[in-house]
Amino acid sequence: MSTTDRTTTAKVTRLRRGGSPHVTAASYIDEAERLLERARREPQPAERITWAYRAALRGAGAAIEDVRTGKRRRTSGCAWARLRAAVPEMEDTVERFEVYARFVARVEMGLEGELRLSDADNFYAAVCDFIDEVRGMVGYLPEVA
Repeated sequence: MSTTDRTTTAKVTRLRRGGSPHVTAASYIDEAERLLERARREPQPAERITWAYRAALRGAGAAIEDVRTGKRRRTSGCAWARLRAAVPEMEDTVERFEVYARFVARVEMGLEGELRLSDADNFYAAVCDFIDEVRGMVGYLPEVA
């Protein structure tokens, strides 16, 4: 890997409850912001979609973490099933992102054919809206540097 490759590679932090006692909704949102920035800078539509979807997963994690604070038992299943159980009022959002999950899987496997930048931009905007919704739900606005 060349020096330029290393400087353009985004750092993705894995947030796991078992590994860190201080995983919070805010830390998930901060990570979602980093991933959205990576998606925004990505010139390839498939890559932009993939990075944006990873941000959406962090948003789901933030919402789930906010609701489950203080609870020991975690529900099983994918992020969207867990979000549906934790925050039933987000059902419409969950349904939309379950469809997106299948779409992103197809994108990652190269099965979506010719993707337009406008497709990636529309998906990115949907993820940004979702992250904004989660920010409002958990009452957290990241600090501006």
